[in-house]
Amino acid sequence: MQRRNIVEDLKQFKLFANLSNKKLESLAQFVYWRTYKKGQFLFLEGDSRERIYFMLDGFVKLERVNQSGNLLYEDYIKRFSIFPYCGMFTDASYNYTAIAMTDVDVYYIPTSIFEDMVKSNQKQLMYIVQELSSILKINEKRVQNITIPNAQDRVIQTLGYLMNDLGEEAGKEILISCPLTTIEISKISGTSRETVSGVLKQLKSDCIVTILDKKITIHDPAYFEQSSM
Repeated sequence: MQRRNIVEDLKQFKLFANLSNKKLESLAQFVYWRTYKKGQFLFLEGDSRERIYFMLDGFVKLERVNQSGNLLYEDYIKRFSIFPYCGMFTDASYNYTAIAMTDVDVYYIPTSIFEDMVKSNQKQLMYIVQELSSILKINEKRVQNITIPNAQDRVIQTLGYLMNDLGEEAGKEILISCPLTTIEISKISGTSRETVSGVLKQLKSDCIVTILDKKITIHDPAYFEQSSM
C-alpha cells in the first residue's frame, strides 16, 4: 500500500498549520490512514464516537433521517476538512451517518486523544470554537432559506451555499466537483427535482453555470453572491 507523509499531510489542515514538526511527529503515532470506496459508510448514526476524521481526498455526505426515513439533516465534507464537529467534547455517539460520495482517503485520530490535545492548546481550542460558530451560522442561513416562499429562489440560494461551502476557485470561476444530483439539491432546498432541473436549465442557458459529469462550474460567482444578500 502507498505510504503517506503524515506530518506534511497534517500541515494542510488549518488546525495544525502552526504546530512544529516535532509536535506533529509526536501526534503522528496516533494517526491512522483509511480508504473507503464510493457508497461505503465511515460511521453510522448512534455508533460510538470513537474517531475524529481528517479528509485527505474525496467527498463525504453526512445525513440524519427519522424513523420514517425522512431526511432531517444533510451536509457535505470536502478535502482538508475535519469532521464531525457536532458533539465535540460532549457526546458519546455520532449524531448522523457518514457515507462516501466518492472514493475517499482519510486520516482519523481517536476522539479522546484529539479532544485532550485541543483542550490543552488555546489556539486549537479557539479554532474549534470558531468553526463551530461558523457551522451554526451556515445552518441558520439554510433554515432561513427553506422559509423563502419562491421555490426557484430557494434553489438559487442553495447553489450559493454549495458554492461557498464546496467550491474551489479555478481562475475567475468556481468549481463544485462534489458529485451532487438534482435529488440531493432538491432535498437541501426543500423543492422538487423538477424545480431544480428547471432552474439549472435556465442557469445553463444564461451561461451562469455549466454541468459536466456531475461537476458544476460557476462562471459568474457574483450572481449567487448577490442572490444571497
